[in-house]
Amino acid sequence: YSTVPYHPESPFLDKMTRKTGKTIFVTVGTTQFDKLVLSATSTLALEWMKEQGYTTLKIQYGRGTKPEICHASSSSSPLEIELYDFQPSLEDDMKSADLILSHAGAGTVMEALRMNKKLVVVINTLLMNNHQTELAEAMAERGHLYMVEEPEALNERKAWESFQDFSPIPHQGGDPFDFP
Repeated sequence: YSTVPYHPESPFLDKMTRKTGKTIFVTVGTTQFDKLVLSATSTLALEWMKEQGYTTLKIQYGRGTKPEICHASSSSSPLEIELYDFQPSLEDDMKSADLILSHAGAGTVMEALRMNKKLVVVINTLLMNNHQTELAEAMAERGHLYMVEEPEALNERKAWESFQDFSPIPHQGGDPFDFP
């Protein structure tokens, strides 16, 4: 578990900024999904996060490679980045997040929906049979989450901007039509 302050002018964060800022939590669950992690730590993504008022980025990278953090050339506010592979529970990080950017695994999706969190799922196109697509499409059609069809889409600013104003419809649970 490590914390990396992200600010060219200062390696330290103002504690008051952290309390008033927003948090993005990126999770890949127990899998390896380096493309999602790399996209979420790109200069483009980090700049978008800061522009939207995010001050903390937490990344659970699972079995993948611990990301090297890109430092953008222009910075008007600090962005604290916390990285870890696994923890006994992701519940605290999910609860504290203003936005969850995730793989489309059933456990993660249903947990985020149960918490009524703003959830953006990215399909891991490398998985066999791509079972994540069915769940993600069903939940996206109902307005419970925003779906990104492939991680490469996050390499363009328009993808980040497209879910900026997404407001999810709360999931009530117990819907027999949730799983196709």
